[in-house]
Amino acid sequence: MTHILGRLPNFKKFKADISDLRSRAEKISRQLSGWADSLKNSDIKGFKFLTEKERESYRRKKELQEFDKEMKDFRSNFSEKLKREENERNQK
Repeated sequence: MTHILGRLPNFKKFKADISDLRSRAEKISRQLSGWADSLKNSDIKGFKFLTEKERESYRRKKELQEFDKEMKDFRSNFSEKLKREENERNQK
């Protein structure tokens, strides 16, 4: 639609606006596609199929995954800090 409008004589003065609109629409389309793919690849069949117990279990599982990731990052950063400090002590 925006391609057609951009070619019409009455819309030539809006060519930059139409191009910007087209670019925004493409970005939104990519975001929606990514979101839809993430839903397709999730463990959840659909929100309406979950019982309250399953929702709680899923939420808890997600929280634990986030916590595990934070702990992994913390351990990695802490290990790097210890190595730097050891190198500094050895250089003295």
